Amino acid sequence: MANLKDSPKFKVHNDYYTPKIAWEKINKLIPKDKVVWEACMLNSTLSKSPQYLRELGNEVVYNTEWDILKENHGDIIITNPPFETKIKIQILKRLVELDKPFIIIMNSMNTFANYFTEILDKQYIQIITHRGKINFDKLENGEMVKTKNCSFYCVYVAYKMNLKNEDLFV
Repeated sequence: MANLKDSPKFKVHNDYYTPKIAWEKINKLIPKDKVVWEACMLNSTLSKSPQYLRELGNEVVYNTEWDILKENHGDIIITNPPFETKIKIQILKRLVELDKPFIIIMNSMNTFANYFTEILDKQYIQIITHRGKINFDKLENGEMVKTKNCSFYCVYVAYKMNLKNEDLFV
């Protein structure tokens, strides 16, 4: 994750976590008859994403030892992949390989990247937009704090979800 206010020099930070509001925005789009795999939890013992998704009425499987590049669980994937591009590309390729419906959170600028259009089949992709920015939670000095003014806008990328047009703006 990156936040230009964190440093005078641009750095990627991987100590950001998805807030509950990010999942609340799309919860109505998650089929309740499917088992959700929160797939990007490897070594992420502080993330509350599975808890938030369960609180919103979803059946969720996850494990902080499961590597999305090697594992396969659930019926549908709802996750927020790591910010780092190299890892994100590997995960996108794996998601397409798994060929399961998914909704993932991504920096909106990723949708303009060559790798995005090279990996994802435009026939099955839908972009869900929302008002405002997602302000992620951040681990600072061993404590989780809410951030303000994220440096970028996010979108939800849906694959094989067959969403109605009116559901593409939440």
